[in-house]
Amino acid sequence: MFSQSFMSMFKRVLVVTALLPAMLRGDGLIILNPIHHHNKPVPLRLNVEYHRVIVSISNQVATTKVDQVFENPYDHAVEGTYIFPIPAQASLHQFKMHVNGKPLNTKLFTKEEARRTYESLVHTHKDPALLEYLDHGMVQATIASIPPKGKIQVKLEYTELLTADNGTIKYYYTLGTEKFSAQPLKDVSITLDIQSSQPLVNVFCPTHAVDVQTPNLTQAYVTYKEQNVRPDRDFILYYTLPQDDLGFNVLTYKNGKEDGFFLAMVSPNSDKSVQPIVAKNIIFVVDISGSMSGKKLVQAKEALVFCLNNLNREDRFNVIAFDDSIRLYKNNLVPATQDNVGQAVSFVQALDVRGSTDIDTALKTALQQCTTSDNPTMIIFLTDGCPTVGECNIGAIIKNTKQANASKVRLFSFGIGHDVNTTLLDKISLDNKGVSDYVTPDETIEGKVTSFYRKVANPVLTDVAIAFAGTQVKEIYPVDVPDLFLGSQLLVIGRYTSGGPVTMQVAGKQNGAEKQFAFPCTFVSNDTINDFLPRLWAGRKIAHLTDQIVLNGSNQELVDHIIALSRQYGIMTPYTSFLVDLSAQEFAKGIVTDAMKQQAAQTLNSAVHKQTGEDSVMRSLYQKSLREGSSVAMSYSEGSAERAQDMSEMVRPVKARTFYFKDGMWIDAGHTDVAPLIKIKAFSIEYFNLINLHPEVRPYLALGTKVMVATDQGSISIED
Repeated sequence: MFSQSFMSMFKRVLVVTALLPAMLRGDGLIILNPIHHHNKPVPLRLNVEYHRVIVSISNQVATTKVDQVFENPYDHAVEGTYIFPIPAQASLHQFKMHVNGKPLNTKLFTKEEARRTYESLVHTHKDPALLEYLDHGMVQATIASIPPKGKIQVKLEYTELLTADNGTIKYYYTLGTEKFSAQPLKDVSITLDIQSSQPLVNVFCPTHAVDVQTPNLTQAYVTYKEQNVRPDRDFILYYTLPQDDLGFNVLTYKNGKEDGFFLAMVSPNSDKSVQPIVAKNIIFVVDISGSMSGKKLVQAKEALVFCLNNLNREDRFNVIAFDDSIRLYKNNLVPATQDNVGQAVSFVQALDVRGSTDIDTALKTALQQCTTSDNPTMIIFLTDGCPTVGECNIGAIIKNTKQANASKVRLFSFGIGHDVNTTLLDKISLDNKGVSDYVTPDETIEGKVTSFYRKVANPVLTDVAIAFAGTQVKEIYPVDVPDLFLGSQLLVIGRYTSGGPVTMQVAGKQNGAEKQFAFPCTFVSNDTINDFLPRLWAGRKIAHLTDQIVLNGSNQELVDHIIALSRQYGIMTPYTSFLVDLSAQEFAKGIVTDAMKQQAAQTLNSAVHKQTGEDSVMRSLYQKSLREGSSVAMSYSEGSAERAQDMSEMVRPVKARTFYFKDGMWIDAGHTDVAPLIKIKAFSIEYFNLINLHPEVRPYLALGTKVMVATDQGSISIED
């Protein structure tokens, strides 16, 4: 019934499923016995108050401690069963469960016993969500009574040995199903303490925005925290052990004859004693116009003082302050000697706010100080407003800045608050090989700027170029490869035609000398374990296409391409999310009318040309997250948690596929109305035969009792 490519499509289970009427699910889940009203069962579900995970990894041995609190929101007692699916190869050695402080007894099932129990629950409750756990073990506890408004606390601990693949180690935690709790989680967090006998490089999370701290060469702290959310993805973290000067590892995904996806990660060895640091030229340009008075100027000064005090002795620098006039620390770049840095700090601390905002003259002045050099040169530009004196035409400032940049200086812009002109800052940064970022009112200027400066303070390889030998690669992002800095990593994602031995070649300059590196690896021919890669690549491509519209204006062909990528990979951007609202039926079936395309173009053009205000800043930040983030947003919320939830009820990514909700059924984006159709009744003998013979379909069928799954030979329709 299935083609070979479909049968080998997935080799592991990623928990991305739909809401069970009588089940609250996370890494652990509680199945409640429904109450009966007028002889009909009424499903119940609990809330998750918090979900906290603490992970300690020591030389590849990971100990995971889980702390969850469930809450009964009803005015009557309920009863049910708690189940924790034990991860493969994990050893559970602590499990405690208390209902209002009273401990419960637990039972440990073997894998075979657990499978029979899972299948029995699926059949009894007429819900498929447990299908994905059939290959897991199980810990079970019977809950005789959960009092009204009562709480259940679950604490458990397990260990597992993390295997290394070509020096890359992976940690995986099932978190994604928490998005289906009855209410958003008040608190969810995962913290990891990684310790290794070897230096760590390429600490990388493709699924969540994490904070990574590296207090020394062999230790890393990784933190993910959110509040009032429904986590929608499982948590995956990679880290690499060093290989000479540069650490390298690659992740690949290929489904049969289709083009594959790769993600290559290159990171300098974090040991400064073996890593030559490139001297840099840097100019700090800071807005001191009247609107910067008070807290803004204080924080901007603190950020500049931090940057100055962390210059390398080999660096050259200057500080330029501007309002409607220009104030220079020095007329030219000067060496970062102790005396020069001290004088620059005094210059910054003496700055006070004055008049209006002449951005054009400030940027021209900075660029005039930049001459062609073997060392990387960058400008860090801070402003909180729009141009009000001098040249005020945004297009002219953009053109002037690009023309003045004969030395190929990297320009990094920081917009402070919501009154900045995002079109100006985005374009001057993209045009000049830099990036723009924004400090929202609830963030600190000092924190944002100093965090960025830590990443660029120590260049290791500049003018970086990459090439591949052994297979044809295409649609690689980023198109313009950035410089490589100590403590950072280069992420290159793209597509390839055929698997086999491949060599990634990295070239660049190190203090004026040409350097070349070769990294042999293998691109898989048919392996879909890294099923997040297609969506990650699609997010980068959508960001690139949108950048082209930002830079060059409206282009219907680019808009159509963005629509197609959004639909195929389930990435709802600010410019395509309305398609699901207004045209869900057509969009689910792959129909995109001319009217829909025109509206998408109007929506996109309106968004990218809205130059100031909170919406404009949020759009730019979202675009930045797609362009640069290691993880990719699955949907766009337009500033509303309710909006994000509405989208998740209509669009559901499952592994490398996307499903749309239409007429009560989840429909695979790969399905077409002309495809041959096989109908199977949910929970019938044929249904269980299907999942036993083809376990790769379990994550899809776990969406619910009405699912349409596309295959190479047609579609399978699961129906009530």
